[in-house]
Amino acid sequence: MISLEEISKLDEPGAIERIYAYATDLKRHQKEIEEMKKALEVWKSRIGLAESKGLLDLAQGAKIQAAQIEAKCADLISAARELELDLEKLKEALPGIKARRRSVDPDALAAELAMMTGEALEPEKAKAERELDALEKKASSTGAEDALAALKRKMGL
Repeated sequence: MISLEEISKLDEPGAIERIYAYATDLKRHQKEIEEMKKALEVWKSRIGLAESKGLLDLAQGAKIQAAQIEAKCADLISAARELELDLEKLKEALPGIKARRRSVDPDALAAELAMMTGEALEPEKAKAERELDALEKKASSTGAEDALAALKRKMGL
């Protein structure tokens, strides 16, 4: 059985992959169970035939074969039930796993932004560009203030 700890460690692609694997295993188990049930019916008919003919030792051998098939079938049914439960747990957990992926990782976001701006590759160049931009803004704002003061003087204010 899959534990909650294992589910919490899964990412979305891993969870989807595990769901597909469990579903595939479940279908394979169900097919094997059906085949074993058919084989069990064959052996039960052989038991009846051997007993009706009075071949008790042959009937005993057929009973042993039928018992082995029943034991294997019971094991497969148990394994299939566990797979069904695990598959349901994974399906229930998948929306939460997807939601974790959508959350924002600030460190990853900062690193991605640094890569996009080139700051991660050339930090000195990026710093110089920021300082130059700040100087340009300051110069343009003081120029605008000077022009505004000149306009006020001209209007007599």
